Amino acid sequence: MRVGSLDAFIAALPKAELHLHLEGSVDEALARKLAIRRGTPLPRYPPPGEGFGNFGRFLGCYMAICNCFEEPEDFHDAVVSLAERLRAQGVRYAEVTFTTMSHETRGVGRERIAEGLVSGRAAAAKLGVTMRWVYDVVRSLPEQAEPTLRSALAMAALDPGSVVGFGVGGPERETDDPRVLADVFTAARQAGLHSLPHAGEQAGPKSIWGALEVLGAERLGHGVRCLEDPELVRHLAATGVPLEVCPTSNVHTGVVATFAEHPLPALLAAGLQVSIGSDDPPLFGTDLCREYQRCVAGFGWDAERVRGLARTSIEHSFMEPTDKQALLAEIAAVPSPSVR
Repeated sequence: MRVGSLDAFIAALPKAELHLHLEGSVDEALARKLAIRRGTPLPRYPPPGEGFGNFGRFLGCYMAICNCFEEPEDFHDAVVSLAERLRAQGVRYAEVTFTTMSHETRGVGRERIAEGLVSGRAAAAKLGVTMRWVYDVVRSLPEQAEPTLRSALAMAALDPGSVVGFGVGGPERETDDPRVLADVFTAARQAGLHSLPHAGEQAGPKSIWGALEVLGAERLGHGVRCLEDPELVRHLAATGVPLEVCPTSNVHTGVVATFAEHPLPALLAAGLQVSIGSDDPPLFGTDLCREYQRCVAGFGWDAERVRGLARTSIEHSFMEPTDKQALLAEIAAVPSPSVR
């Protein structure tokens, strides 16, 4: 295979997507279709290049998208649409966050949700994309944690291998106390789910320490504010707990001011384990390939840095070891681009 440009090289590399929300992955065309189908208000996507400016505006759009899901076909269509776009980017495996209580609390039954997710995941597999779910809790609604875990375990029983992790997301505050979620995370880990919380996005190092020490985090969603605490950086480097870093998302939600100011290069320089994610790609005008391309342009990455990040996306995943080795071998076999 000849790869004539760095963009083509990025697309050719097999990749895993480890930080991606199902509801936030719905593109505007499908969101409009679902809103019309269900008679709900249309979500207001930002104009290209404008962004949300803060997390609150983003959350309003995100919840409007959630309100468009009612029947199994809605969930199915979202999963298949996402799988098609992932396949086009060379993504072969995805651990997709799903906030089931955003739907169950509106009266959408667990069985309807499961029907759509199961059929969608099967269709994705036929497209060559393995999808697994990370069921997550909104941190400001800890009362939803136990029903979220019940739904996750019900899905795992219905579709074995489909649920890989348990997480927590939503707006962070410095006053958040992770201890309110400790018992349910312990139960999730005992049931075989990996602990995959968001931390260190809007809130600082305290959020990350809590995720590690109280929730038993095995991988951190975002984690970019760890650099504010040198002891925490040393701990993360020593333990190898990976970060799922989503640069464009961090700019659009106001975590950092500009892409050029993103701490990703500093995280790598500190020896931290990092993979690149797209978070809520249509809402942020990105996708995984574009994240790699923007990093190349913004940070001066060469082909081997890109190959290394594709490799860590596989290594940090929870796919089967034999599948990991096969994809790592494919990554090694992709020739470097002949021209920049």
